[in-house]
Amino acid sequence: MKERNIGIDILKFLAALLITNSHMELLYGKYSALATGGAIGDVLFFFCSGFTLFLGKMGRFDNWYKRRINRIYPTVFAWAILSAFFFNQHQSMDYTIIHGGGWFVTCIMIYYVVLYFIQRFLLHHLKWVFGIVAFICITWYFIMDRPENYNMYGHTYFKWGHYFLFMLLGAMMGISQKQWKSNFKTDLIKLIGSIFVYYAILFAGRKYPLFSELQIISLIPLLFIVYYFYKVCSSDTLKKWYTNRYIGWGIKLIGGLCLEIYLVQGTLFTDKMNHIFPINVLIMFFIIFVVAYLLRCVARIFSQTFKDGEYDWKAVFKLI
Repeated sequence: MKERNIGIDILKFLAALLITNSHMELLYGKYSALATGGAIGDVLFFFCSGFTLFLGKMGRFDNWYKRRINRIYPTVFAWAILSAFFFNQHQSMDYTIIHGGGWFVTCIMIYYVVLYFIQRFLLHHLKWVFGIVAFICITWYFIMDRPENYNMYGHTYFKWGHYFLFMLLGAMMGISQKQWKSNFKTDLIKLIGSIFVYYAILFAGRKYPLFSELQIISLIPLLFIVYYFYKVCSSDTLKKWYTNRYIGWGIKLIGGLCLEIYLVQGTLFTDKMNHIFPINVLIMFFIIFVVAYLLRCVARIFSQTFKDGEYDWKAVFKLI
């Protein structure tokens, strides 16, 4: 495995943890401020998707997009089936196709269409594409009507625009011939500094109207967060962790369940164990990971059912 792909594997692991933690306000009770990191987890996932997307041959659009559907939608359909049987959540077929994976899946399926044509016709002009998308996002931000206490990382279509920047950033770094060498301590300090600036802007926006109006500038430290996260994850220090038999196995397992974790988490949260905080958080993490793995197994069964050939049960239950 190439060294830079080791960094991507670790980033997927971190994305899975951050995406899970971001929706756990119910578990933290009076410590709900600890449930942060959702936006960072989202952009890390988009970055990883963009990074790997252009590395292989894409071919004809219909066949390429079919592979993307085959990667994502068996899991979406499997979760719709499990949710109906075990959680009494009954969704129509049109809802499942369009919204069954949440905004995240719908968004990334649209991104795939745009990125295909960018790769086909503008592969050598990604910096220009990044600049144009950034300009569109800035213009969109300042001309749209924003309600009081507006959160650009909340439930809003605007984030469907600015999150695309992180997929483009991943694509640019993925196809770059530059060696992204890392100085672990230096890059870690820069990462921590970027995270501090990012949250300082968001927290200031809650108290001061000016910062609330200009919260779009938080995209700048967020881009640096992703960049330095990748450099830290690609460092020799974390590479040693990755090559450890047990730590590396855990990273690859949880990172590979990122999509499944995103789908199952919202349904599983409960505050019935809050009296044993913080142990309840660890228990909930474990439950989410187990259910995510079971979902992946069911998705593989679902996928194999509609293909020629016999069931490959070893592949169904394969951990990583």
